[in-house]
Amino acid sequence: MIPGARLCMLTAMTAEKYKHICHYLRSLIEGTQWEGNVYTVGGCCRDSILGVPIKDVDLAVTLPDGGIAFAEWLRKKHLTIGEPVKFKKYGTARMYLKKFPGEEIELVQTRSEKYTDRTSRDPSTAFGSIEDDCFRRDLTINSLYYDISGDRMLDITGKAISDLENHLIRTPSDPEMTFDDDPVRIIRTIRFATRFGWEIDPAAMAVMKKYVSRLEIITPERMQSEFDKVLEGPTPSRALKLLREVGAIKYIIPELKKEFDLHQSEYHFGTVWEHSLATMDLVPPESEIRLAALLHDIGKTITAIKGRDGQPHFPGHDRRCARIIDTALRRLRYRSEAIDRIIFLCMNHEAAKKWGAKAQEMTDEALRKLQYKCGDEKRFNRLMTLIDADNRTYAPAHCMPEQVPAIMARSKALLAEGTAMFGYRLPVKALRIRKILHLPASAEAEVARIKDYLLRAAFVNPRLTRAQMCAMIEQHKHAVDSNETPTRKASRRRKKR
Repeated sequence: MIPGARLCMLTAMTAEKYKHICHYLRSLIEGTQWEGNVYTVGGCCRDSILGVPIKDVDLAVTLPDGGIAFAEWLRKKHLTIGEPVKFKKYGTARMYLKKFPGEEIELVQTRSEKYTDRTSRDPSTAFGSIEDDCFRRDLTINSLYYDISGDRMLDITGKAISDLENHLIRTPSDPEMTFDDDPVRIIRTIRFATRFGWEIDPAAMAVMKKYVSRLEIITPERMQSEFDKVLEGPTPSRALKLLREVGAIKYIIPELKKEFDLHQSEYHFGTVWEHSLATMDLVPPESEIRLAALLHDIGKTITAIKGRDGQPHFPGHDRRCARIIDTALRRLRYRSEAIDRIIFLCMNHEAAKKWGAKAQEMTDEALRKLQYKCGDEKRFNRLMTLIDADNRTYAPAHCMPEQVPAIMARSKALLAEGTAMFGYRLPVKALRIRKILHLPASAEAEVARIKDYLLRAAFVNPRLTRAQMCAMIEQHKHAVDSNETPTRKASRRRKKR
């Protein structure tokens, strides 16, 4: 028994699979060198007490190089799926058991850490006692250990279980050391506080503010990973407010700072920042669409003007957001495809703004054009989700909660009647256009103009056939010959001689 450790029996198991994994491992290690040396640790222990779903299983082994060695022992017994993935620098391994093929298990030796370079978060690690391992962890609620052989929970700090009961977020060690050593724990602390809706210990909060500038040493990839987890939490607005309070926004997306005090017209409530946070809370808990909700009005920071009515206006803010978003997200090393998807949503969040509160001004032609622009129904639905969240977070007198449901209903009707334009392709190819008009291969601009003319016609009547479009091209040819176009009749004034 570890001196000073607080023990409690593990009785409230909520994840049957986790329970089965523990029982299975207990039977495997009985009578071996691993008996009494293998513990589950961290989130699975915390969540088993809270009665919430357990996401993964982390094992700590209280023997030198125990994580990798235990994984190898299991492999030699042909109990793992393939070779465990090993990270020798940190003494960790990752594997899947054949008996539980869908559950990733991470194994690590109990260890101590030493930070010798203040410009890096990369510590030197070595085998340590379970107490060393416990007090190096980020939060008390993540510092519980379940002794698999002894079927008991260990609360080595003597604080973890009471903090779970009292809904308190604090560090197992002196917060000065915890946040100075690894400043990304500032973001993690906020993530857990907002995930559970709990309060952060005031002493920890004060130190987070003190050491927030240390976030400069965090790699963009690690910053992105932690920020995504914040965005995917149940109340991202509270998380962003706390990140602002401690001063962390400057080190994540500094472009957002210009939104803090940027007020809007009477159609909105509060600042651009407040509106963006409210919008973010109304979209699904997935990082890309929440980033789009957070950044959809970022273009207002460079387009703000004061109108003749004395109200602030932001002409073209939807178009001007692209460069800002691209710069901010590339800095955090988001993938180019993800950035493009986010920019598309933000640049088109005003697409239905003139369609009326109940989409009464929307035409089928305009709706088909938007369907075509989106390309597929999934992208269209995501855009509608953002637009709906934006519509619902205006000032109370100007909210438009009925607009998007009306748009969606009409979109489904177009799909049902076969006139929707998701993935639409013109039935006439460039080669045919050149042949009809006797154009050379170099006449790309003219071919593009004809395609645009045909596409606009298709928005009105998507059932136009290849033959009908070829006839339209012929008509265009004759119109050109007579100095007219099918889209705009020539209106020429003779010059005075």
